Formats: sequence, structure tokens, C-alpha cells
Amino acid sequence: MQVKSYDEIDPRDAYHLSSISFGWTLTESEMRRIYRRDPRYPYGPPVYAVDRGVPLAQVVPMRFPVRLTTGVEDVGGLQGVCSLPAVWGRGYARRLMEHVHEMFREDGLRISTLTTSRNIRGYPVYRGLGYVDVAPFYSGTRPVPKDQRPPAGLQIRTARKDELPRIHELYLQVTRDLLGWTERSPLELPAAHTTFPWFRGRYKVAVRGRRIVGYLRSRPDSGALMEEICALRGRDFRAIVGAMEAKARGRVATANWITCRRDVTRFRRLGYRIDLIGDTTMAVALTRDANTSELPRLFGGTTGRFVQYPSDDF
Repeated sequence: MQVKSYDEIDPRDAYHLSSISFGWTLTESEMRRIYRRDPRYPYGPPVYAVDRGVPLAQVVPMRFPVRLTTGVEDVGGLQGVCSLPAVWGRGYARRLMEHVHEMFREDGLRISTLTTSRNIRGYPVYRGLGYVDVAPFYSGTRPVPKDQRPPAGLQIRTARKDELPRIHELYLQVTRDLLGWTERSPLELPAAHTTFPWFRGRYKVAVRGRRIVGYLRSRPDSGALMEEICALRGRDFRAIVGAMEAKARGRVATANWITCRRDVTRFRRLGYRIDLIGDTTMAVALTRDANTSELPRLFGGTTGRFVQYPSDDF
């Protein structure tokens, strides 16, 4: 097995691998655009496990800051881990991950992270490499009364590109006392907004008069009416939920990827049934001065202060 970069293989092979493995259909131009503009990709496009000239597995190496109980620290991230189903169980993805772990060590990183589901084949592979879950993820549902009306004085509409800085400002204010994925770069959302047309309709802003008082993500076609609600005041949080509930299909509202305890409490108080889901973020210590068993505490997962919203999924 050889490890090769995106520039060393046929881009059509990369497209085939990612589309067969989990439905990613990034063109070469989209690949290069996002990896050039998003600061989380200092290593560039994916690396591949190649055998007899054929790319069989893929990992996208990332580097980004997270907020731990010990302070802000850059960590490694593994995105897009996959292998062709025809070679499952042969160790290509595992060996490629170990190669990327060594890249991280050489770059001075102590911790590697990834986001996955406990319901997929890769989960026991990650556990076998020492990864542990750092925090629980929840989802919420609530039947919406037929006579419910949206709250007065609040408008929910699709965010414009020039409003992304306000979204970023709200995000930083809402997450200032939380841990985990709180150090989001102001360049991340504009990079995705420019690269992916489907991305643009997901972000909604909540407006009172002319002022944006909150925002959220919404993917109703995928069963996620509400994600990542960020509002400074509890009044605005409740109004955003009420406004979105008025749009709920089948009169059932859904809230996805709830992580920090504060959001869990807010949704419960609004009558939502909260359930643990299979999604998870995992981490492993790469050096002797870091302890894997301590990572859930360091990320805030044991105290309810861990936050990771879908915008930070990788």
C-alpha cells in the first residue's frame, strides 16, 4: 500500500471513491476551492491509500483550534474517512489513519478528533485505534398544536452572504462560556457559502425590526427542522423555535444535534422529548503528555459544556 495525495491520483478516481463510499460528489474544482479557502485544511485535499495504482481509501486531514478546560489548543481532525466496500476489513482505512496521526505528531498536535455515528462499520475501527466518545448528542421532537401561530414581531428568512459576519458574531457570543468547537474561524461559513449552492439556503436569520437577533440552520427535507439555534436572549430563542414550529411538516417539529446541556434544558422546557442519538465526536491522544481517558473532561463532555453544531461537522 502507498499513501498518495490528491495531486498524485486521477481526480476521477477520487470522485468515484467518495461517491461510492458515502455519496460525496465533489468535483475537482469544488475540492480545490474549498480546501483553498477554508482555514481548517492547511494540509490540502485528501490523502489516499493506493494499491496497484487504485485509490482504495481516503482521509481528509484537518487542523483547527478547540477550547478545552486547559485553554485553546489546535487539534487534528479526520474527515471523510472511507474505503471502497469491496476492500472493507482489509485495513486500508486504519493504516491511512495511522499515517495521518503521524502527520499530526510531526506538526506538534497532541490530539486527533473525528465525527461519526456509532451505527456505522467504521465506529469499531476508531475504537480499535483508541478513540473515545467525548460527549453525547441529542435530538428533540414535539407535536405542534394545530392552532399554533408564529410569534408576532419576529421574521425568519434565508441569510444573505453579507449577513454571515453577524451570524459569526452571534455564534461567538452564544458559545463564549462553552467548550469544544467554539473557535470557529470567520472564514469558514463564507468559504462554504461560495463553494456549495445547496449550503446557502440552510442558514436562516431571525429579525426583529431591522436587527438580526439570532440565527439557525434548517434542513426540513432531511428531517432537521432546527439545528444550531443561536440567540443571546431566551425570549428570542423561544420565538425562533415557535416561528419554526409554525412551518413544521406533519405538525411535528424536530431539533437536531443538540449537544450542550443549556440547549437540552431549553428544548425540554418548551415541551420537547429529548433522545440520545447515534452521532458522536471522538478523540484520541497522540502523545505521551496527553491522556485519552481525560479527553471527555477536557472537551466539557462530562459537565454539559461541550458544544458542536452541524456547521462544525467534519
